[in-house]
Amino acid sequence: MSVTVRILAIDEQEIILSSIAKALANTGDARYTVATAQTAVDGLRLIRSNTYDLVFVEAYLPGMNTLEALRRIRSISPASSLVVLSGYISGTSLLGEASEYIDGILSKPFTTEEITSLVSRILVERSGKGRNV
Repeated sequence: MSVTVRILAIDEQEIILSSIAKALANTGDARYTVATAQTAVDGLRLIRSNTYDLVFVEAYLPGMNTLEALRRIRSISPASSLVVLSGYISGTSLLGEASEYIDGILSKPFTTEEITSLVSRILVERSGKGRNV
């Protein structure tokens, strides 16, 4: 019996959202369902009404400070793993400020192998910490 991993991707760029969904489609034994949102507000709305194992959050979402979005996600869904997406992450203070909230970073552009490897690593870490997958 395979386990379905529920993932939410929040990014204003439709191409990034579709790339994440395509990268995680039909990946071996794991089954992923990927929901998407283009704003932090829409993403938070989804998180309030659904359970996600993993949430990807763009580092520079319009309309809400990224650190505030991460705090809100963590308070609503403390068991969700959080990954920051960004093409501009290196050299920013966001990493230090957000380190207590995030479980990983995915630099854009990313390859299918990079995203599937990151997701696999996080899911293994979750299971080692006693979090359900």
